[in-house]
Amino acid sequence: MYTLDKDNLREIVEACAGESEYELHITYALRFMVDNVHTPLEIGDTYTTDGKDGISSGLYQKLIGDKSYYLGFIDLHEGLTAIAKGFAGDEFEDDTEFIRDATGEFINRINGEFVIASSKSDIMLEMEPQLFLEEDEAAAIIKPVSIFHIPVTFGGSAAEMLFVKI
Repeated sequence: MYTLDKDNLREIVEACAGESEYELHITYALRFMVDNVHTPLEIGDTYTTDGKDGISSGLYQKLIGDKSYYLGFIDLHEGLTAIAKGFAGDEFEDDTEFIRDATGEFINRINGEFVIASSKSDIMLEMEPQLFLEEDEAAAIIKPVSIFHIPVTFGGSAAEMLFVKI
């Protein structure tokens, strides 16, 4: 695990995602987390799967245009709750609606900033609304070619950030 902060962001991105086609988006996502999720962050070793495995219950938002893929966050151990609490600065522990609203805004802000920055480089992307999907729904809706996995720990609670190529 790598502890992530403002001082080592570039170094961690290069170590974890330097060869990934999603490097710029990963940089935006991790920077947003460091700046806006007020809890200690750690990043695990990244890995890629062929797409048949790795889709699970979680939050997904599709980006379409010059590239098409999903950014997703799956909950491994209270990770989405930790994102919601850290991002919103609130303690609504068992409030599913609060968790979905806060993490939905979280992913929307990451992707929104990335889409704007991409357009300045003549890469055109649009965002579809974020979706909370159970595992069966995710498997039926998302047809992955490959998945780039980034394990993320938010103050001891685990999630996984996914870049799902379709």
